[in-house]
Amino acid sequence: METRDLQTFLAVAASGSITKAAEALGRSQPSVTRTMQDLEAELGFELLHRVGRRVQLSEEGVAFEEEARRLLMSFTELAARAKVIAAGKGRILQIATTSAIGTGLIPKAMAELDHTGLPHETHVGQFLASIVAQEVRSGRADIGFSSLPLDIPGLDVLRLYSAPTVIALREDDPLAVLDVVPLAAFAGRRLSTMLNPLRFQMHVAKALAAQGIETGEIIRTNVSYGALQFVRQVKGVMAIIDPVTSYGVSMPDVVIRPIDVEVPFYWGVLAATNRPIRPAAQAMVDAVEAVAEQSIVGFKKLDPATAGQLVTGRPSGPDDGNDL
Repeated sequence: METRDLQTFLAVAASGSITKAAEALGRSQPSVTRTMQDLEAELGFELLHRVGRRVQLSEEGVAFEEEARRLLMSFTELAARAKVIAAGKGRILQIATTSAIGTGLIPKAMAELDHTGLPHETHVGQFLASIVAQEVRSGRADIGFSSLPLDIPGLDVLRLYSAPTVIALREDDPLAVLDVVPLAAFAGRRLSTMLNPLRFQMHVAKALAAQGIETGEIIRTNVSYGALQFVRQVKGVMAIIDPVTSYGVSMPDVVIRPIDVEVPFYWGVLAATNRPIRPAAQAMVDAVEAVAEQSIVGFKKLDPATAGQLVTGRPSGPDDGNDL
């Protein structure tokens, strides 16, 4: 299997057409068809099903697509690293982060660093929390910034933080005049929130259930920035989202308010166990923490040793004042 095989497969998967993939790659249709047949023979399973004049991924093909992207990205990054090293510019700083931290904190942290303490080239990849952990554990990323909890062997939590979950409203929403929005105001309201039910969304659901509150129509998304867009574009929608995105991303016509029931959002810094932290990565960690401390209301630094307790609810310790 060669990188060209992976590129061909991904082109077919993206276009849903052998013909269009061939045009995009500058190859003949029979050549692309032969590559796909050879790849399926080597893998031992079908990647594609033909539906009329188009093709679609088989169940195995869907699973392989993610791995193919990861492999091709690794090859691409390896080539980029080799060029940087050959030019005498040192190693690339590889950062893996969730979307909230990558959008809300890291750009501001890099602005604060002002090129000092950073290498010639920095890569910032945004992933799901579980993928951030895999990137760091495998060594593809020097450091990871992720929401928590994550119970994955081979990783250390270097820094642990929390802040209360907040609500985003349009400026013309009647609730926007309040300094603190009561949870009871959620009753019957259209709500935008997160898809993953096992993170802070679980605490939100418990808080609503405890007070017998039923919301109206719910719009779920996997990116907090998307929830902010729903608030801005769709009148009457309010969003329960993480404080990192809320205070880190300024959006016109949208205001952020605390909730009268504290629902914690946890995040932190991940590193591979027993792997030394590079000075450039350490500088980024310190800069991100400084930006978070300055910008996020209710920001707390917690003991990283308590990170494992997040799986069962909340960390214990003198810095933890959360009730949920």
